[in-house]
Amino acid sequence: MTTKIWILIVGIVFFSSNLNAQQDDLRKKTATEHQSKPLDGLKKAGPGDIDPNIPMMLDPMSTPMYFEDLSVLNQNDFLNVMMSGDYLPEPYVDSAKVVRAFILRKATEEEKKRMREAQANMTDNLKVEDKMLGKPATPFSATDITGTNYSLESLKGKVIVLNFWFIECKPCVMEIPELNKLVAKYSEKDVVFLGFATNDKLKIENFLKSKPFNYNVIANSGAIVNAYNIHSFPTHIIIDKNSIVSYLTVGLGPNTLKEIEQTIELLIK
Repeated sequence: MTTKIWILIVGIVFFSSNLNAQQDDLRKKTATEHQSKPLDGLKKAGPGDIDPNIPMMLDPMSTPMYFEDLSVLNQNDFLNVMMSGDYLPEPYVDSAKVVRAFILRKATEEEKKRMREAQANMTDNLKVEDKMLGKPATPFSATDITGTNYSLESLKGKVIVLNFWFIECKPCVMEIPELNKLVAKYSEKDVVFLGFATNDKLKIENFLKSKPFNYNVIANSGAIVNAYNIHSFPTHIIIDKNSIVSYLTVGLGPNTLKEIEQTIELLIK
């Protein structure tokens, strides 16, 4: 009798253990299937699927980004991968035509060639605009979207960090989170961050509801863009405390943000 009871108990324990193992396997299988099918319910965006007036947020924290084998692009590798010139992000939308994911497709040789040509054009622009370095900054006067006034003269004695951008410029949007970190880091220093945007005020305000940008943003900045001879975006210019242009860079490269920070550090000492 005792032996029968013991066998029954062992059987119950074995059955229970086996059931738990099966449930664990099922959960793992379900999770794996979900991870392996991140595009379920989505389709590759086609002509007319995406409103050109609504910027696509290339940010893996807000919209998942995958390589073609569906492995996930993590936040730490994001900028390096995007600036390598080896990949093109293709948006995938849901039934409401909202972008829910990006697939990083390997660029063709022709696409890489076009990207290299665009990069070369930016370098040519930089050579021309490099003539600004070490020279007095062009005077400006502007009012940001909150109503605060700024001018080169009134900001003398401060380090001025300028960002020329517009909403539809994807590299401009890509770098915003990192630029916000700079604003936070130097909030207690004599550093002023101005974002000269070419878009109108209403469009910028709508954009900022979903993508905060902590620079002092000035709308309708076409006149100042022309005054500074800006032809490519984003462009960053740093003006020292004596109103001299100390740094200028065109486009978003792998070292752009680091160089901006290093320049600010040198100028605030």
